[in-house]
Amino acid sequence: MDGLVLCPKTEREADKLIAQIVLADSMIIAVKAGARAEGFVLGMETVGAMRAGDAERLYIIFEKALEERLKALAPG
Repeated sequence: MDGLVLCPKTEREADKLIAQIVLADSMIIAVKAGARAEGFVLGMETVGAMRAGDAERLYIIFEKALEERLKALAPG
């Protein structure tokens, strides 16, 4: 998460959310974890706890993690 300006508590939560995506053992669990991560960013952005640019970068980080996990879990 280089370049993001997050308070330590927010960064810890973001790390946990990425871990949930990366460690998901099924596509459904991965998608649910991705949705949770997206909701986290939306909430932080909505209450003004995160700069818009940081929110966009975090959305992209979560999206890439989810795409990679879904590819890894895809059959064949």
